[in-house]
Amino acid sequence: MKRKISGYILAFLILLILVGIFYNRNLQEPEAHIMENLTVFLPGQEISALFDDGEKLWVGTPEGVYLLDPESGETLRKLDSDIEMIYAAAFAQTADKMIWAGHDKGLCAFDPDGTERFRMEAPEIPGGRVNALLVTEEGLIAGMQEGAVFLIKEGDHWTVQETYTTENGLIEEVVQVIVPVGEELWFGSYLAADQGGISIRKQDGWKYLSTQDGIQHRYINAILPLSEEQVLIGSGQMVYGGLCLAEKKEDHWEITRTWDAENGLPGMKVRYLFKDSLGRLWITTESDGVMVLDSPQRLFSMTDGKLEGTLIKQENGLADNEVKCMEETASCIWLGGKYGLTRYKK
Repeated sequence: MKRKISGYILAFLILLILVGIFYNRNLQEPEAHIMENLTVFLPGQEISALFDDGEKLWVGTPEGVYLLDPESGETLRKLDSDIEMIYAAAFAQTADKMIWAGHDKGLCAFDPDGTERFRMEAPEIPGGRVNALLVTEEGLIAGMQEGAVFLIKEGDHWTVQETYTTENGLIEEVVQVIVPVGEELWFGSYLAADQGGISIRKQDGWKYLSTQDGIQHRYINAILPLSEEQVLIGSGQMVYGGLCLAEKKEDHWEITRTWDAENGLPGMKVRYLFKDSLGRLWITTESDGVMVLDSPQRLFSMTDGKLEGTLIKQENGLADNEVKCMEETASCIWLGGKYGLTRYKK
C-alpha cells in the first residue's frame, strides 16, 4: 500500500515539474508576433541582389532577373533565365542609364526597359562570379572571385582600364564588397585563404585592416560608412564573426569597438548592413534574423555596450532568417533572403 501511495506522490511531483517547465517556457518564449507590414514575394527563391531604378525593382535570383513593381511587388517581367545570380551578385546603374548585373559568369548590361545590350565574361574580364559593383565618376568597378576590374566607357563600348589583384595591392583575390570612404576605396575580401580583411586604396598607396587589427573574422561581408571617420564592418562565416567599428586616427584606421553575441548581436555572422532614409540601422545575420536600431548612434550611447533593437525573424513574417541584400523604395524596404523576398511597408 505504501508503495502505491509513493507512486502516486512521485507521479504528482513529476506532473508539477512538467507543468512548471511548460509555464516557465511560455513566460520566456512568448508566442511570436506576426508583423502585418511584412509580405513575402517569390517564396523559395534565393534573392542575391536588389536594385530600385525609380520605376522597377530589379531582383536577382538563380533563375534569372525579375522586374517587380517597387511598391506592390507585382512581377512585371522576367529576364533571361541563363543569368544565374546565386551566392553573391550585384546591380548598379551607370551615368549612361545602363543597368549592370553582376552574376555567376561575369557582367550583363541592360537598357532601363530590361533589353540586354552586351555581356562581358572571361577572358575579357577576370573569371569567376561578380560579387560587388561600384559606380564612380569615371566608370564602374566590379569585384570578382579573381580580383577586381575598373571599367570605363570609350565611345559606345566599355573597356577594362585597370585590374586589381594581389600582385598590385589587394590582400586577397576574392573581392566581396567595394565601398568608397572619403577619397579611399575599401575592398572587402571573402573566402580568404590567408590573412583576409580589407584592402584600402589610398592616393599614396595601399593600407590594410585585418584580424590582426581587431576585425573578428577574415571574411568581410558588409562595410557601411557612417562618416569619413567612422565605418562599420560586418564579418564572419557560419557561426563565427561579428560587428566592429573602425575609426580614423590621423593617417590610419583603428578598430575601436566590437559587438558579438555576448553583447546583443543576434547572430555572429553579420550578413549585410543597411541605413534607411529614416536613419535606422539594419543589421542582418546568416541565420538569426534582422536587428533594427533607431540610429547608428545608439551603438555608441550604450554604456554597457549591449545592442538593443527590434529583432525581426521568420516567425514574425520574414521570408527567411538569412537576409543577403536590402533596397529601399518610396514606401517600402525590401529584404532579399535565402528563401524569398520580404516587403516591409514603412
